[in-house]
Amino acid sequence: MLRLAAHQIRHRALRSLALLLGILAATSGFTLLTAGARTSQLHATGTVDDNYRGAYDILVRPHGTRSALEDREGLVRPNFLSGQFGGITSAQQTEIARLAGVDVAAPVAMVGYVVSDSPVRVDVTDQVDRNRTQQILTTRQVWSGDRGLSQLTDEAPSWVYVTKNRLLWPRVPMVGSGGSLSYADGTDPARVQARCGNDQAPVLEVLPGGRRVPLCQPTHSALSDGRGWLIAAQLTDDGRFVVGEHDRSRAPLVERRLTVNVSWPMALLLAAVDPGQEARLVGLDKAVTSGRYLRQDETVEDGVDELGSHHRYLPLLASTTPQIDERVTVGVERSHPGDPGIGGLSTAETTRRLKALSGTVLATRTFTADQAYGAGEGTTAHLTRIIQSGPPRYEGDSPLSPARVPVDQEALWHNEHFSGLSIPRFTQDTAYRPLRRVPPYRSPEVLAGTWSEDAIAVGRFDPARLTEFSSLSRVPLETYQPVEAAGADAASRRLLGDRPLLPDSNPGGYLATPPQLLTTLAALGRVLDPASEQARAPISAVRVRVAGVTGTDAASRERVRAVAEEITRTTGLDVDLTMGSSPSPRTVALGPGAFGRPPLSLTEGWSVKGVAVAVVEAADRKSVLLSGLVLVVCALFLLNAVGAGVRDRRKELAVLGCLGWSRPRIASLILTETALVGTVAGVLGAALARLLGPPLGIGVTTGRAALALPLALAVCLLAALPPALRATTRHPAQALRPAVRAARRPRDRRTLAGLAAANLARVPARTALGALSLAVGVCAVTAVTAILTAFGDRVVGTALGDAVALEVRGVDIAAATGTVLLGALAVADVVFLGIRERAPEFALLRATGWSEAHLVRLVLHEAALLGLLGSVAGSAAGAAAVARLTGAFTPALAATAAAAALGGVLLTAAAAAGPVAALLRLPTAPLLAED
Repeated sequence: MLRLAAHQIRHRALRSLALLLGILAATSGFTLLTAGARTSQLHATGTVDDNYRGAYDILVRPHGTRSALEDREGLVRPNFLSGQFGGITSAQQTEIARLAGVDVAAPVAMVGYVVSDSPVRVDVTDQVDRNRTQQILTTRQVWSGDRGLSQLTDEAPSWVYVTKNRLLWPRVPMVGSGGSLSYADGTDPARVQARCGNDQAPVLEVLPGGRRVPLCQPTHSALSDGRGWLIAAQLTDDGRFVVGEHDRSRAPLVERRLTVNVSWPMALLLAAVDPGQEARLVGLDKAVTSGRYLRQDETVEDGVDELGSHHRYLPLLASTTPQIDERVTVGVERSHPGDPGIGGLSTAETTRRLKALSGTVLATRTFTADQAYGAGEGTTAHLTRIIQSGPPRYEGDSPLSPARVPVDQEALWHNEHFSGLSIPRFTQDTAYRPLRRVPPYRSPEVLAGTWSEDAIAVGRFDPARLTEFSSLSRVPLETYQPVEAAGADAASRRLLGDRPLLPDSNPGGYLATPPQLLTTLAALGRVLDPASEQARAPISAVRVRVAGVTGTDAASRERVRAVAEEITRTTGLDVDLTMGSSPSPRTVALGPGAFGRPPLSLTEGWSVKGVAVAVVEAADRKSVLLSGLVLVVCALFLLNAVGAGVRDRRKELAVLGCLGWSRPRIASLILTETALVGTVAGVLGAALARLLGPPLGIGVTTGRAALALPLALAVCLLAALPPALRATTRHPAQALRPAVRAARRPRDRRTLAGLAAANLARVPARTALGALSLAVGVCAVTAVTAILTAFGDRVVGTALGDAVALEVRGVDIAAATGTVLLGALAVADVVFLGIRERAPEFALLRATGWSEAHLVRLVLHEAALLGLLGSVAGSAAGAAAVARLTGAFTPALAATAAAAALGGVLLTAAAAAGPVAALLRLPTAPLLAED
C-alpha cells in the first residue's frame, strides 16, 4: 500500500506538490499565528502589568463630588484635587488607614491659593547718566502668559529717583525700645508727613543750600492701577549707590550696582499632607533638594527678626518651580534733561508727576516665572487671604466647553490688614472656575498687631524626583503633576507654537496648577478659621494603595475591589478605582481670554478608570477568535485540496473498483497518500515555523513547532476522510461520469455572466466549498480590522489602549492576510479543477469560433461570481460577529465590511490568473479527438 501510495504521489507530482504546499502553508501558518496570538496576549498582558498602576489604586473623595460626565463615562477630570477643598473628616481618614488590606492611605487637604511675592531684580546701573545731578529711571512691565498669546501692560511702573544730593532715610525704632520714628539730622517726622499729606515717613533729600525736601511715595492700592513704588538712591562720588541704612548699625547701605525689585506676585496653591504617608506613597522626602523635610506633627514656629518683631512661621515645603507659564519684559526709561523733579511735592502731586513722565527706552529684559521664583530659597507666602476655586462647569460634551464665571475682584482681593499687598497680574483674566475667599485663622496676637504670621519654606522639593510611574497609567489628577493641554487642531497648535498650554497664576483660569506649597495636616488649625466648615472636615481626598497588588490578575483586582467596598461601607464616601486608569484625550473648546488670547481647541487628558482590565479581557477574546478562524480556514483549504485530488482521479478509482478493490482498501489508499504528504508537510512546517519565528518577533518554542506534525496529520486525515468515503460510496460506473448536477429544462444563456453562473451551479458542492473557504478568510479580515477599531472605541483611545493596539497589530494583520490568501487559493483551485474537467468544452467553444479573450472572460466571470458569493457572506459574518462583540453596529463597521467584500472579489479575480494560464495552454485538437 505504501509503495502504491508513493508511486501515486510521484505520478501526480504537480498535484502532490500543490497539496504539499497547501498543507505546509496551513500548518506553518497556523503554528506561527497561534504562537503570535499567544505572544500578543502575553504582550498585551505584560504591557498592562507594566503600566497598570499609577501612584495609587483607589481615590476616596467626599460623597457627591462626582460630576454627571464622570458618572456617565467613567472619567475623572484632570487635577480634580485642585478644585476640591475639604469634605472628609480626620476620623474618616483614620478609619480608612486602619482597614485590612490598606498599605498606604495618604490624605491631602487642599487649603487654597495664597500670594507669594517673588521680586525680579532688574539691574539699571548702566542706564544711569552719571553726569546729571537728578534723574528718574522708569521701569515699565509687560506681562505675558498662555505661550505669549495673553499680554498685559502694567499701568503702574516703578520709579528710581537717582540724585547726587545727600539722602536721609527714616529710622524705625526697635520693638520694645520705647523709641519713635526719627531722622538722623533731627527733622521732625510729623512735619514731613504733613508735607506729604499722609502718615508716610518719606526719604528726605538735602539740597545744596541745606534745605530738606521729602520724596513722597506715590499713591498705591491693592488693585491693579497702583502697584508703582518709588525708590531713592544717592549716587556717590566714587560711582556707588547708597540705597538705605542698616537697621541696627545705622550704617549706610552701599551697592556697586543699582537694582530695582519688580514685584512679581504669584498665586500659589497651598495643600496639607501627612509627611509620613506622602513619603511612602511618592517618596516626597527623597525629593527634597534644599532645606529639610516636613516633620510629622509640626505646626508653627515662633521667632523674632532683627528689628525685634515677633513672627509666627507656618512651615512649608515649596516646589522648586511654580509650574506656571508667565513672563515679564521690563523696559528701562530715563527722564529727559530738564524734566521737573519731585522733591517737596505732596503725595498726590508726586503721583501725577511720575505718571506723566516719558523718556527713551534704553534697555529691555525678559524674565520667566521660574527665574523669579527661584531667585531666593526662602519662599514666603502671605496668609492674610486665601482664595479657593471650584471645578469648571461645561456646556456640551463634545467638545467640552467650559463656561465663563463672573468674578468680583474687589471682594476677592481687598485686604483690610495690608492694603498694599500686590495681587497676581492675570487674576483679572477670564475666569472659568468659581472663586471664593475664605477667612484665615487669626490669633489674638495677630489681630492686636503685636505679632505677624506668615508661611516660610523650610525646604524645597523637586517634583521630577518623585517616584516614577508609567506615563500610560499616570492619573492626571496627581497631586504634583501640572495639567497640560495640547492644541487639538492645526490652528491651535500653530498659535501655541506646537507647545502645550500651561496654567498661569490666575486661580480662576481653566488650567489649574498642582499644589506648589505643602504643609502638615497638624498645622491646618493655624491656617483655617476654626469656625469654618472646612476646618471640621479639612481633607479633600485620600489616595490608597492596596497591599498585595501584583498585576491585573483576578486576585489583585479582587483585593482592590474588596478594600474599595469596605471603604464605601464604613465611611459612605465616594470611591474611584484608579488601578489600571489611563489618560484619555478629550477635546476642550476654550473661549478667548481678556488679554488677547484667541479661542483655542485643546486636547486634555482625562482619566479613564479601569482601562487595564478592559484591555486584557478584550485581548483574550480577540486571540481566541483569531485562532479559531485560522484553524477553520486551514481545514477548509485542505478539504478542498484533497477533494480536488480525489475528483481528479475518479476514473482511476473507478477502474480499481471494477478490478475488485474493496471500498475500505480504496479509502485507505487515499488516506495513506494524504498522510504521507501531510507527514512531509508537517516536518517542513515545523522547521519553517522555527526559522521564521525570530525574524517575525514571534516566540516559537521547539515544543510548539513539533505540534505542526501531529496537527498536519490530524487535519490532513480529517480533510481527506469525506472525499475518501465519498469515492467509495458510488458505483464504479457513476464515477466515470463527471460530478455535475443533472440537467433540468434547458435555458438560454445570453451573457457571459449568466453562463458563468450556470457553470458554477453544475457543481454546487464544489462551488459552496470554495465560497465557504473565501468567506472564512474575508470574515477574518473584516473581524480583525473591525476589532482593532473596536479596541480604540472600547477604551476611548487611551494611551494604554494605543500601546496594546500597536503591539498586536502585526499579528492581527498577518492572521487576516493568511486566512484570506488561503481562501483565495481555495477558490483558484476550484476554478482550475473546473477548467480541467471541462477542457473538451473549452476546446469545442474555441473550435466554433470563440476567441481566447472570450474564454478568459468566462473564467474570470466564474472566479468573480465565486469571489462575490464568498466575500459578501464573509464580510457580513465578520461584521455581525464584531457587532455582537462590541454591542454596536457603527458606520465605520459597515464601511470596513464593504471594503473587505470588495477586496475579496478583487483578490479572487487576481487568483484566477493561474487557472487562466492553464486555460490558454489547453490543446484544442487532441481534446476534440479524445472527446
